Amino acid sequence: MVSPTARHREVIISQTKTRQRVRDLAEVYTHEREVTAMLDLVSDMFPSLDRPRDIGRTFLEPACGAGNFLVGILDRKLAYVKFGGLYRSVATFETAVLRALSSIYGIDIDPENVEQSRQFLKADIAHHMNLQLNTVPVSDGFWLAVEAILGTNVIRADTLKDGQRIRLVEYHWQRKTGYVIRDWSPLEEPNAQFDLFGEVPDECQRDEVAIHYSLLADSPEAVRVERHGGRTK
Repeated sequence: MVSPTARHREVIISQTKTRQRVRDLAEVYTHEREVTAMLDLVSDMFPSLDRPRDIGRTFLEPACGAGNFLVGILDRKLAYVKFGGLYRSVATFETAVLRALSSIYGIDIDPENVEQSRQFLKADIAHHMNLQLNTVPVSDGFWLAVEAILGTNVIRADTLKDGQRIRLVEYHWQRKTGYVIRDWSPLEEPNAQFDLFGEVPDECQRDEVAIHYSLLADSPEAVRVERHGGRTK
């Protein structure tokens, strides 16, 4: 069993895929050098010295396996999220880390791969936080927010068959530090016309108000505003 605190690159290199998994899941291991070479082809999608705050570009890995590409993408984003530089407070730093994580999506048909991907991403963030914050503690709710985002962004499904049933959450980070509005929508829009008297599909959902990231775990569904007597509360 891989420790959740172990860094991805220190573990994944020693892993081998069995012939049965290759046969049953068409699972093929991608070495770190191939991941690096492929991500180099889209280097403009990552932050740079000229665009250090450009950490929110969206990536989707439709067959993420153990998370090789997901961790590679996160590493390139976090390389520009440094405490004390652009992000001088713990709040702005944590928000930037969560913003980078929330822009990365992975889908896999195997639940073991999904769990492993989540653990590797979490371990990568833990490593980064330890390096950057050193003895400065993270705020209450940060790790709960990490878990909540991983739960919405790295999921078990068959991308080829379940496109219209897969619901992904898009995170819109607000100017107010730490606050976000979430949008729920299907990976693939339905292409058939709906019967007037047939079953109405679930509407896309969206938070009506921004919420702090510390509340993400306690608010798995869209946050609604209570209205009384025509007034918004």
